[in-house]
Amino acid sequence: MRIRATRTFAALAVLLLAAPVFAAKNASGTNSATYDVHEPTTIGQIQLKPGQYSLEAVDGQNELSILQHGKMIGKVPCHWIQLPAKPPTSQVLSDQGKVTQVSFKGNLQAVQLD
Repeated sequence: MRIRATRTFAALAVLLLAAPVFAAKNASGTNSATYDVHEPTTIGQIQLKPGQYSLEAVDGQNELSILQHGKMIGKVPCHWIQLPAKPPTSQVLSDQGKVTQVSFKGNLQAVQLD
């Protein structure tokens, strides 16, 4: 009985020590937003057809990655701006069929497209 308790305690200790490692891997600084395109849209120099895309930006880097079905479509230059408050959801702003800004849920910074 005592051996069983020792093994259980040892297993719990290993899990507790490993938890911060798992969290660090998930907290890579990559921000993503899902973007549903309903009509032809431009992001930078990339023309998007209707469909669902994932827009990703890494904290501190000045490029936005565009993916569809997990496949890289392209990358466009961007720069980070400060928001007045953390948005409750990710948002993609556009003007006349051209994406101008992407904000990410819970992040005080957004990317603005050059």
